[in-house]
Amino acid sequence: MPEEDISYEIIPVTPIKKLEERMEKIESSGSSPQLQSLINQIIELIRGNQKIVNDVIQANADLKNELSKLPSKIDDLLDSMNNFLSLIEAAGKEETETLQPQVNTDTFKPVIDELKKISDQNQKLIDSNQAVLEEINRTSKRLKGGIPVSSLLSTYPLRKDIKSE
Repeated sequence: MPEEDISYEIIPVTPIKKLEERMEKIESSGSSPQLQSLINQIIELIRGNQKIVNDVIQANADLKNELSKLPSKIDDLLDSMNNFLSLIEAAGKEETETLQPQVNTDTFKPVIDELKKISDQNQKLIDSNQAVLEEINRTSKRLKGGIPVSSLLSTYPLRKDIKSE
């Protein structure tokens, strides 16, 4: 009685052969044009992102170089200002000694105070530039550490301009 459990059907072979041919074509073609187009678009997007990353790294390096030059230039400026202040003080002392009855020491005080303010502002500028340089160094380390481009672009100030292009 086991023969009764087996059932047989008669079906046409042509549709099955057509399906087999289609399967062979799909397997032999490898990829469809839409898939290839999508792959090409993804590759172009990756290249564009890499170009942006390279541009950001180059801009970061250029800014870092310029900022590294700034403290020495500010130090030179402070030295010049201090020398200038010393000359003014020396000239003021000479004039007060020679023309003591005629010249009042308070006449140079506003100039000296103003120059001291400028010197203080320059010192604040040096401190600020050092903070910027440290932030650039941290950003550079993040870039080298492999932070995703999307998180970097979210903190990039010109992000709106990049999206609109």
